[in-house]
Amino acid sequence: KYHLSISGGYVVIDSTTDGIDANGSVDMTGGTVVVHGPTAQHDGAIDYDGTFNLTGGTLIAAGSAGMAQAPSTSSTQPSVLISFPSSQAAGTLVNIGTASGSPLLTFAPSKAFQTLVVSSAALEQGATYVVQTGGSSTGTAADGVYAFGTYAGGAQSTTFTVGGAVTNAGTANVGPGRGGPGGPGGPRR
Repeated sequence: KYHLSISGGYVVIDSTTDGIDANGSVDMTGGTVVVHGPTAQHDGAIDYDGTFNLTGGTLIAAGSAGMAQAPSTSSTQPSVLISFPSSQAAGTLVNIGTASGSPLLTFAPSKAFQTLVVSSAALEQGATYVVQTGGSSTGTAADGVYAFGTYAGGAQSTTFTVGGAVTNAGTANVGPGRGGPGGPGGPRR
């Protein structure tokens, strides 16, 4: 069985098909992975057949909605799968911050996207976060991820409270799953 292990480093994936693609399982214990794409509904920013056990590191993966997957519920570090009601234009800022205003992530995917998966050691169990889209940041962007600076001017898209290994936020009819549109786990249109 195939296996992908990510234990460190800094990886940026600019994908027209599946981003992280494992015909087996994935283990991520450290490092940073940023995925831009895909835009086609039959592909996903994360695609695995077994489990995706995430115990450390930072994962930011923006892509289409049809085959969206998040890390597995066996993970010890929490992740969130945010689904937007419609495709967002490439370059649209997504800002995630705590309800009290502390920033977690400001990210501008380089391709159109409808889902965003984020996992970070900074995501706290039981904490509530606000997701905003649009707006601007005074920070410095590297690979779409903004460091420092101030985010302003966005519109609230959704909120979520971290509960368990995987939290789903936003539109309820999107993934996660395989099987394509109308198939098991896929969106019903």
